[in-house]
This record gives sequence, structure tokens and C-alpha cells, in this order.
Amino acid sequence: MRAFGELAEVFQKLERTSSSSVLVAILAAFLSRLNPDEAKVVAYLLRGQVAAPFESLEFGMAERMVARAMTIAYAAPEQRVDRLLAIAGDLGTAAERLAGAKRGDAKTILSVFDELREIAQTSGKCSQRLKFAKLAQLLSGASAIAAKYIIRTVLGSHRIGVADMTFLRALAKAYTGSIENQRFVEAAYNVLSDLGEVSSHLARSGLAGLKRVMPIPGTPVRMMLASRVHDLDGVPMHMRGEMFIEYKYDGERVQIHRDGNGDVHAFSRRLERIAHQYPEIIDAFARSDLPKNTILEGKIVAFDFKADHLLPFQTLMTRRHKHDIPTYIKKVTIALFVFDLLLVKNRNLLDQPLSERRRLLRRCIGQSRLVRLSKYTASSDAAVAEHYFRQALADGAEGVVIKAADGPYRAGKRGWLWIKFKREYQKQLTDRFDLVVVGAVRGKGHRAGSYGSLLFASFDPATNRYYSLTKVGAGFSDEMLRSLPKILEPYVIRGKHRLVDTGMQADVWFEPIKVVEVAGAQLIVSPVHRVAHDLIKRGGLALRFPRFVRLRDDKTAEQATTVREIYDMFRSATQGGAKSSSQRLRHKTRH
Repeated sequence: MRAFGELAEVFQKLERTSSSSVLVAILAAFLSRLNPDEAKVVAYLLRGQVAAPFESLEFGMAERMVARAMTIAYAAPEQRVDRLLAIAGDLGTAAERLAGAKRGDAKTILSVFDELREIAQTSGKCSQRLKFAKLAQLLSGASAIAAKYIIRTVLGSHRIGVADMTFLRALAKAYTGSIENQRFVEAAYNVLSDLGEVSSHLARSGLAGLKRVMPIPGTPVRMMLASRVHDLDGVPMHMRGEMFIEYKYDGERVQIHRDGNGDVHAFSRRLERIAHQYPEIIDAFARSDLPKNTILEGKIVAFDFKADHLLPFQTLMTRRHKHDIPTYIKKVTIALFVFDLLLVKNRNLLDQPLSERRRLLRRCIGQSRLVRLSKYTASSDAAVAEHYFRQALADGAEGVVIKAADGPYRAGKRGWLWIKFKREYQKQLTDRFDLVVVGAVRGKGHRAGSYGSLLFASFDPATNRYYSLTKVGAGFSDEMLRSLPKILEPYVIRGKHRLVDTGMQADVWFEPIKVVEVAGAQLIVSPVHRVAHDLIKRGGLALRFPRFVRLRDDKTAEQATTVREIYDMFRSATQGGAKSSSQRLRHKTRH
């Protein structure tokens, strides 16, 4: 059994490098020495968690309570803890210094994990006092370096920066001997959405065990993603044969599960449980004939039942962030438009063509006021998409998604089996990106006390790094400007994050966590921004005339627009002509 101190030393090594290949090498060397149970819990601890994200298991301990536990564990006065916190910048480092040269009792990885999980699971009367006592006891027997990472895990500040794809590469190298096998490991992860389970399966059964995994009701499947085109006449370049041209609803994507007990679960794109936000949808399925052991997907939208009309996404979000759900059920009415079926009666449908999945979906969904099938039309003529797109906009949708009728469901993958075309793509001089906030410039004048502009970056899963694309100072409402310091305060760090690459300067730097939607006029080459700099050679890509659109709390940093996507958009824009989609479609029809 490996000692937790060994893992803590690995964490420290990972924290000190920004090279993806070095991260993989360090992780793979350590993982290869672990048994299946250890590999499972290390996958969680690496992310500062004691369970898969969708289990929603949190410690619920504030910084002040953790500091008090440290005073007991180290017999140190509160003033000394506060002073060390001010110097070190975080309680984890403060704990390391308080522990000094203490070696600890060499507790194993599994025993520390179990104790941490017990703290997180403690609830009910006097739970805070019990959590406090258990943490103090755990710290008192931990070495200095172990204490640092225990504290950071409890506070949720243990963010080493190893992205999912980097960890999967390390798993493949550790247990199969080759990073080339990452695609098999990734495929299993996209179905299970649980790095711990994937690690355990691989360590125990090798690749053969991973290839047998299938969707499990109650465990979210990573959602399939669509690529974008700027003109609908670009669709035939990527898709042939019969297509399903489907309304793209402006709402929150959701995965609905009915497990073997008949219980209904709802998961967001971030794999978070969101049933409590939409209880009327859950109740509708609980009372329906939806078979047990079934998984389906759709979009929850704000809906005006009197006018029979779709409402904007912003209307839905006013409800999503409110705690007084019963009140907002009446104020913001919703409907679910279902568009896919992943599992039915424990039959795995991921490899079935969309046409078959839609056929089975129609059979198992009883449409109601709240639950409806998404609107679509089937055609092999790309010109039909233009007409259906106009119809979708008239009905309040934000565009269309064009799907290959014979395509499988590629969990967690973005490709050309699904192609999206939205309202804003019609405007030749605008596009939208989901980017990660990495820095800020302090505001002046009427923006004093807030930020004058934010620095945004794009994530590259191949290098596990964030590359700057633009600095944004436009589009913020006065209310948003007032809110920004509080929203971003949890992510403030001392100096630029080691995984951020930019030639820009900032007054304040952030951990790359928060995602924001940004609109811009044009992608250009810049000497200070770094997106695709290795491909452009003469500089990186930057976004002209950027403006803030909205926060994207439904996405993680790793789900932001990638460097490759932005580069492909740049190539498409620079190589394409200036004709509108309708002009090109008419041209093709005549010829």
C-alpha cells in the first residue's frame, strides 16, 4: 500500500511543471505502481475531490473553520495561523509550515481518502463540529507535505491543472505501455464520465475491460458535440446522404435518466445534478411510462404556453440561478424538447444510427405539455436546410443542428456527424467563442473598484495549456461590472498561472476556471496573443472588436472553445469567399 506522502510529493512535482509531456511522464510512473483501488482514489484526489463530480459530494467547510482545525492540530494560536496565511497566500502552505519537519505516521492513500470522504459525508446535527474534529485529527497525524494537500482538498483549492485528456494519456501509458491507446481509455471515460472508475477498470482488467463498458442509468454520459459552419452551403463538404435538420433550441442541454428503481435523474452538460432546478420535468417523467434503465437527451427551454412560443435563454437563466424554485416555477415556465436516446431498457444505443435512435425515441416518449419531441425534417437535399433554418428562427429557436441520419452517438466527441448553424452565424463580421478568464486590468473612472477589461484564453487539450486570444472591455452592463470582482474573487492568484501563455500584461491574474461567452468581429494575427502560434508562425490569433456576451456557468474550462476550433475557423474565413449562403445555394441549384 502506498503512503499518502508519496502522492503528496507527486502533487508537488506536478504543481511545478507546465509541460504536458512531463506531467504525463510523472503521472504514468506513479500510476503504474498502484493497485486498482489506489488508482481509483488517486484519480479523484488529483482533482481535489473524493468522488466523481456528478456525486456532488462537497466538504462544506469554510476557510475560518479549517483554520480553527489547524490551531487544534498544531497547538498554534489563531494569530499565528492568520499571519502564516497572509504570508503564504493559502492555508495549505500555512499548514505545511506549521507542521515543519513533522514526518507523520505514513498513512496510506486509501486511509487518508477514506477519512476525507468521511468528513465530506458527515451531515446532520452538530455536523460542523464533527467535521472540525475529524479534520484536526487527520492533520495531527499527517506529514507537512501531506497536510498541505489535505487542506487544499478540503477547501476546494487543490487545482494542480492536470486536464482530463492529460490524465487519460498518463493512464494509457501506465497500464498499456503506450499513449497511443488513449483513444480506448478516452472512449470509456466518455461513457462513464468517471476518471476513478476508468482508472480502476484499466488497472484491473486492461483494455479488454474498458471495451465492455456501457451507459449506466444514474451516471451521466459525456454529451456529443456539434461542429459549426459559417454558411449552410458548407454542409455538403462534411455530410452526404440523408440528414435530420433539427431545431436548435436556446436552452439548457440536459440528460434524463430513469434507473432500475424507476428514479429519475437529470444532468447538465457539466455533468452536474440539476433535478432540483426543474422538479416539474422530473415529476413528469416519474409519472410517465418511460421505461426503466433508459437515458435520453434534450433541451430545457423557457416556454410561453399561452403564446405557444419559445423564450430566450436569458429568461431560463433567471430561474436557473434562483434558490426559491417554487416561486420561479410559476414565473418562468419551461418545456423539455427531447432529441436523442442513448439507452433503452438497458439496451446500449450509442452505436446505433440516429434514424434508429429517433424511431425508438418516438416509441418510448409520450408527448405532453411539458415533454415534447424536438422538431426536425429529414432530407438529403442541403438546400432544405436554408428553409428550415428560417422556420426555426420564426418559431423562436436559435438555429438548426444538421445530423447524419446514419451516424452513431459519439459520446464526448465533436465532429461532422452533427453540424450547428445559429442566428449569429449569418452576420459576416461576428462569431462567438466560449473562453476562459485568465487575467484582468483594474478599472478607472466609472469602472473604478471593478475591472476595466478581462483577458481571455482558449484551452488546448493537446498541450494542457491556455493560450490568450483577446482582451475584452466592451459589452458589460453596469450590474455585471459591479458583480465581476465578487464572481472572480475565488480564482485570484499571485501572478500568471503556469499553464497560461500570453504576451499580455494584467493587474490581476486568475486560475483558468471561469468560462464566458465572447463575440468578436474577426480573427487576426497578433504579436501578443498565443492561440495557434505554433501553426501561424508569425504570431498568434487574436479577436478584433470583442465584446462580453454572458457567463457560461454551464461549461467547464475544458469545455471552452479549443485552440484547434479557433484555428479551423480562421482558416475557413481566410480561404472562403464572400458569398452569402443563400447565393451559393442558388448557384448550386442552377448548375
